[in-house]
Amino acid sequence: MPELYSSNDKSDSHHTSERKAHSEITVRPNIRKYKHFDLPLTTKREWVFDFSIEKNKHRFYPLIGFDITHRRFDLDPKTNRKKQRQKLRPIRFASHSDALYLQAYAEYLHRYYEHFIKVNNLSESILAYRKCIGNNIHHARDLFSEISQKKDCSFLAIDIRSFFDKIDHKILYSEIKNLLKIDRLEKHDYTVWRNITKYSYVEKKDIIDKLKAEYKKLDPKITQKQIKDRITKNKRICTKSEFISLVRGRNNNMIKINENSHGIPQGTPISGLYANIYLKSFDLSMLEYCNKIGGSYRRYSDDIALVFPVCVPKEDVSSKIEELLEMVRLSIAKNKTETATFQEGRLQKDSPRPFIQYLGFTFDGDRILIRASTQHAYLRKMRRGIHAKMIAFKHNPKKTISEKKEPFKREVLSRYTHLGKRRNFLRYAHKASKIMESPDIKKQFKRHMTWFKRSWRKEIKKVLNIST
Repeated sequence: MPELYSSNDKSDSHHTSERKAHSEITVRPNIRKYKHFDLPLTTKREWVFDFSIEKNKHRFYPLIGFDITHRRFDLDPKTNRKKQRQKLRPIRFASHSDALYLQAYAEYLHRYYEHFIKVNNLSESILAYRKCIGNNIHHARDLFSEISQKKDCSFLAIDIRSFFDKIDHKILYSEIKNLLKIDRLEKHDYTVWRNITKYSYVEKKDIIDKLKAEYKKLDPKITQKQIKDRITKNKRICTKSEFISLVRGRNNNMIKINENSHGIPQGTPISGLYANIYLKSFDLSMLEYCNKIGGSYRRYSDDIALVFPVCVPKEDVSSKIEELLEMVRLSIAKNKTETATFQEGRLQKDSPRPFIQYLGFTFDGDRILIRASTQHAYLRKMRRGIHAKMIAFKHNPKKTISEKKEPFKREVLSRYTHLGKRRNFLRYAHKASKIMESPDIKKQFKRHMTWFKRSWRKEIKKVLNIST
């Protein structure tokens, strides 16, 4: 573990070199409300890490994992109808102490990466996992503005297939080494690389199931509600003794290890930066190629977008990207590749769709809108959120319908409408409309209160049997 001490500590080590000054990182833990194998850290205290020395290696807890299911809708070319598919995205999150360590190390490594970005003029090309460069609204606006200004141009968007799962460990090692300009990874550089590539993890569902079985074994009369209350009240997912005996125990070892030579977890504080560093050489080659053909290059994590002259064949550009990706052992998700041609700033009819899509927005040369699938996802979440609140309300004996109905409704209104002060999707849409200077985005959601009231009436009648 690095030299770690409170920022309030007056003592100082003898390391005063320039290297040490660059290696000292002061961080305050981010708010992390999830439960892990250790207790949450206070966000009121600052910690100082010195990455120039390593007296003791940081010992990592296993990550806790779960899957996020994304619903996708693709157009079936045979029937011309939307076809639903589900995509599982595995998430692995670090313990609170590990997350703090990785947060500090990521900030330390980020300094080297930002220097590389600046020296190689990649600032406008690398858009994800960086600070103070705007968000996806700004990035989409800039791309659409470029198309409008160029008027005659081609557009190509490509997705990298299974990006995080396919990151080669040896290539990542080499890219980090080159970024730091060292012969080999040592100390914290190696510790982090080793634990992120050969990461260990435990499925959250397996832990919960194991705890339930253990509580039932110790007390056969315990009810499911008592078990749930016991798990909920704990500040950590299990006690130290339960971790040793049930999770890491010889007879009950639940820990899985990534034995592959590729793949890093999504969800840790270093994952995004590692993904950017991995494509360091690829980004340089892509920028050089785009400059050569008179185009522009953008990459937002695994989403690649190019704007280039109409005279350059799209097939040649796509082949070049495939060629460069193969050099880093990655491939294109061909079913997600999108091409389009603009003339006089207008999307041509020979394009596959009547608009292009980029970072959640659509553009046809005239109007900018939020993608229809995003709008539908918002409506689904609204209906599910209202339904979940109704169910919770129904099973809470302390509340009565007459007394608590309106405050309860205000809470849900705050989450899914323009009312209330909390950040929500509607506020995001209004912000996008302003930044994009697109009143059409606001028009997309002008009936959101009608949608809310309809869902509210339906769920209150269905769950609580109340007519409004």
